[in-house]
Amino acid sequence: MNLLTRHLTGITDFQGRENRQPFWLWILIVYGAQMVVSMVAMIPIMSNMFESIVPLAQNDPHALDKHPEIMARIIGSMMQQMMVFILIAAVLFFILVAAAAVRRLHDGGRSGWWIAPYFASQLVTPFVMASVFPRYIAVMAAVKPGSPPDLTAPAFQQASQSMALFSLVNLVGFIFMVVLIVFLVLPGTVGPNRFGDDPLNPPFR
Repeated sequence: MNLLTRHLTGITDFQGRENRQPFWLWILIVYGAQMVVSMVAMIPIMSNMFESIVPLAQNDPHALDKHPEIMARIIGSMMQQMMVFILIAAVLFFILVAAAAVRRLHDGGRSGWWIAPYFASQLVTPFVMASVFPRYIAVMAAVKPGSPPDLTAPAFQQASQSMALFSLVNLVGFIFMVVLIVFLVLPGTVGPNRFGDDPLNPPFR
């Protein structure tokens, strides 16, 4: 059974153990495919944004300076489309790698639930971004050109708090990611453990 067949047929197999080499090869394949698909998917999104901006700039080069709310609306729409795609990509990535990650954790004698905090943060982040960025952009667009923003304005404070929440979610997700990566790169248990037999025979790492 080759690597692709093994992991595609095992996306619902959360039992047993997985050694490092096939796991990281699978992660490399999935991540590489995700990057290619992401770049292709961004082309129509960016194209739609430029199609909205170029006519305005051609008619009046200073139109966006005079009416920053137009630019904020265009960027807000683009961000929402990007967040939908990021959420879909995160769900697909989770489906493809979750079982393999659980088996890899089992190989070190650890519970598969260690993946839950990281993937939860990856699924929550797009929702936070979709709600935070349009609001922040709208607040900044309301600032008159050449004048500093009113830091005491309720709208600005609310937008700043939302950005702080987004930063906190990203920080927590990053911490969980580092912990998870460390667990996934450590060698597994030599010999049988509570999750099954050693996938390497003889037990050598």
